Amino acid sequence: MDKTALFNLSYGLYIIGAKDGGRDVGCVVNTVTQATSVPTTLIVCINKDNYTNACIKKTKEFSVSILSEETKQNTIGVFGFSSSKDKDKFAEVPTGHTPAGLPYVSEGVTSYLECKVIESVDNFTHTIFIAEVIEAENLSKEPPMTYAYYHRVLKGKTPPKASSYVAEEEETPATPSKYVCSVCGYVYPGSTEEFEQLFEDYVCPICNVPKSKFVLKA
Repeated sequence: MDKTALFNLSYGLYIIGAKDGGRDVGCVVNTVTQATSVPTTLIVCINKDNYTNACIKKTKEFSVSILSEETKQNTIGVFGFSSSKDKDKFAEVPTGHTPAGLPYVSEGVTSYLECKVIESVDNFTHTIFIAEVIEAENLSKEPPMTYAYYHRVLKGKTPPKASSYVAEEEETPATPSKYVCSVCGYVYPGSTEEFEQLFEDYVCPICNVPKSKFVLKA
């Protein structure tokens, strides 16, 4: 089966925010769909291994930041390639809070939604949350970021926990003799010589790991 055919399905790109006691937690997802109009409900799919998933199951609420085409790549990297269990992700981006105190990204997003979980469904590696939208606010008029835009224009990589993830061997191989981030898969666009001449404080523009985390792939 050629799983790349599934890339033709339409997705957006979103950051889910939740609370872990007094801490803000969050992750990137690409599966957020409106289910009904009255009442306004959503279906959100989140990997069971995401720390945010466990927090939502406890609190029964979450926020959705709808990313725009102006969202910085490192914002996606912070929320997509590290765990809220070990890192305060919202401390690294401009942040706001919904009336219920849920965190959302306040820069580079079109809007935020505040949601209350109605029901959850076990779906193999993921949990499907069905939630009612309690509050919503538009923050900018920038076009929302589609998954296709993220891949084709920004050349972004899919986090392994994403519902649409395809293993590296099934994707288009990296360009020969390129340095590739071992964490998120970002391919350094310059030559190997240019990469090797970079200062040692260089970090991946997607997930912010140091230069030492890059590997040469032929």
